[in-house]
Amino acid sequence: MSGAGEPERFEIALSEQALGELHERLRRTRWPDQPAGIGWEAGMDIAYLRELCAHWLDSYDPARLEDRLGAFANWRWDGLHFELIPRLVDAGHDLIVPSLPGYAFSDAPPQPLNAAGVAERLLALLDVLGYERYALQGGDWGAVITFQMAHLAPQRIAALHLNAISVLPAPSDLSDPPLSAAEQEFIERGLRWRRRAGHHLLLQSAAPDAVAVAFNDSPAGLAGWLVEKYRAWSDCGGDVERRFSKDDLCDFLTMYWATGTIAPSMRLYWAERLERSRLPAGERVTVPAAVADFPVEIVPRAPREWGERLLADIRRWTEMPRGGHFAAFEEPDLLADDVIEFLAQST
Repeated sequence: MSGAGEPERFEIALSEQALGELHERLRRTRWPDQPAGIGWEAGMDIAYLRELCAHWLDSYDPARLEDRLGAFANWRWDGLHFELIPRLVDAGHDLIVPSLPGYAFSDAPPQPLNAAGVAERLLALLDVLGYERYALQGGDWGAVITFQMAHLAPQRIAALHLNAISVLPAPSDLSDPPLSAAEQEFIERGLRWRRRAGHHLLLQSAAPDAVAVAFNDSPAGLAGWLVEKYRAWSDCGGDVERRFSKDDLCDFLTMYWATGTIAPSMRLYWAERLERSRLPAGERVTVPAAVADFPVEIVPRAPREWGERLLADIRRWTEMPRGGHFAAFEEPDLLADDVIEFLAQST
């Protein structure tokens, strides 16, 4: 940990040792056979994965990742890495984008944190940076964490913008008012998704370290685990490179590999299972809120009445024309425009 003093400028520099090990291990990958015709149906098309890993080894330039991230103002405070990103800055807003504890260039916490614990860390960061009142935006874990921040410190939150509302903890009381037909159908779709495609939730919340050793040791194994999700959760129509180029995918993979953070990133699921960050019965987040619902979200098209069980003051609800779970990467302009318009209305 860097200590809890003032934030310090941080330079994105990937370890030469880590990159050397990456290349050596890619060369020595022991590939399994795959029966003809199975491909993605079993989770990963191994022929495609071999092609991607060959690109990672022979064609991908890690300096591209350093340059892309280094173009932003990077800082660290108390082990937390964060950046200033220009899209909303250009619209007149300061923008703080943190790496969650245990992800990328943020240190792993001494003990795994659940979403509420991460929310408290980020509130402390904003204190140190001198922000007394601010808006929040989140998708995926960011949606769960910013939702918790708004619950913990509503007096400080001017507005809350969420995509991936379906990942929020279910309301504690589903009887008052009774569930609508649309809500019941949404819950059933969520349960079907968990049974058919939510294997990462079961594994990472129950036994993350049982597989983290393999992913931390094998870049091909890491790629197999992560690329399956980039394909399944994005608006790519089954062609992952329609949304993410090979270089894009290698950027994501190299960041996990070079920082050695796949294990602590997976422990967030475990910590959250041990102590779910759920609102007490009868409580809702009260800050002005907006929801952007992307059509290929993992459980898309949550009905507004479901959102109103969690958010007391929904002022904007946008059904996006395209995009999936990785909205900030897939459709950055759609997301940024929605956030900017919401902030103009609410702050």
